[in-house]
Amino acid sequence: MMKDFFIIVLLLLLTKLASGQCCSAGNPVGGDGSNEGAAKNDLLIFTSYKHSLSEDYFHYDRKAEVPYVQKSYYDYTNVSLTYGIFPKFSLHTDLGYFIDKTQELKIDNENEVIRSQGLGDLSFNIRLTAVKTVKPISQVVFSAGVRLPVGVFDEEKNGITIPMSLQPSSGALKYNASLFYFRKHPGHLLGFTGFAFFEMSQTIRKGYLIYRYGNYFQFSVAGTYALAKNVSFIANAKLELRGKDRRESEIVVESSGSRVVIFNPQLIIDLKRMWGLVLMGDIPVYKYVNGYQLTNKFSFQVGIRKNISFSNSMN
Repeated sequence: MMKDFFIIVLLLLLTKLASGQCCSAGNPVGGDGSNEGAAKNDLLIFTSYKHSLSEDYFHYDRKAEVPYVQKSYYDYTNVSLTYGIFPKFSLHTDLGYFIDKTQELKIDNENEVIRSQGLGDLSFNIRLTAVKTVKPISQVVFSAGVRLPVGVFDEEKNGITIPMSLQPSSGALKYNASLFYFRKHPGHLLGFTGFAFFEMSQTIRKGYLIYRYGNYFQFSVAGTYALAKNVSFIANAKLELRGKDRRESEIVVESSGSRVVIFNPQLIIDLKRMWGLVLMGDIPVYKYVNGYQLTNKFSFQVGIRKNISFSNSMN
């Protein structure tokens, strides 16, 4: 009975504080193995599995001791489709599913687990290939779209709604825009990639909950190197900026918002018949958070992509 009381009190506390956690559970931004546009009548299919672990609380840029919470992690799968409807326009959609979203606690020297699972968010984007050349090989792609909170957002434990960061869906309608650039000279082993992404959330209004996530920015630069004819290595550096969240009456959530620098190595293996294998990981190298937040330790992702062309069948 006493243990259940502590769990309920802790859930109430985490529900108020954990929603602004930096890179803890949350929802992945998404990804299809690339941010390129598809050629007309081409379909790009990407499916992947991702595991992410968070176990260190930070206060500003230093580790902080926070009792009870041991670690948080999730296992996530997603499927994305990109189809070229015109020579320069593609439609992209992405849907994810959380196999599990878990937080482990320690109360009175006993382990307790909060777990959820279910559909995440559904995204739709229009991609415009503004520039595409052969010599040098280059591409500039603009993208804009929305993310819809189609998944579960009311998971409970002991009659108390679990923290927002552990809900499968983000619960919010979000608008985003991005710019992708790639350049490589034919015959050269080294290429260059740049990417900028912005996402803005609408206010969540569900019963007593009024909440708006802070704006999210991502900037990345990468060097690509051809290790072999069909194998490429990408050394990517990402900067993620998250603004502070706001509650009812525009109250600022102090333990929200962050600046994180991430090393994101990727290995791309092109297989036969337009199949490809994608391996990547996220390793934070610098973290600065506002207030006290549970931060990500690492994540890794394994994906398969397939390019299908319908051009011949339509001629």
